[in-house]
Amino acid sequence: MTDARRLRTDLSLRVSGILLLAIAVIAIQTLTRLHPATGALAFLLAMIGFVCASVGAMLVVVGGHIHDPVRISARWQRAARRAAP
Repeated sequence: MTDARRLRTDLSLRVSGILLLAIAVIAIQTLTRLHPATGALAFLLAMIGFVCASVGAMLVVVGGHIHDPVRISARWQRAARRAAP
């Protein structure tokens, strides 16, 4: 991957995270303005706010490094891999 492409991917993921955070703020503000905060609409707004805030914060913090490989210890690897010769 070229540096320009890597930078473009990183910035696009971070901008997507900012947009998700904005959606979360709008959903939570709408939820707080509901007079009887009960029912399916309140639950849906709370779910949208939570999911968008969680994913958005992760994308803003991690950015393009979300695609980095992670080493897994031998303890958590599949049993079939350990049994192979």
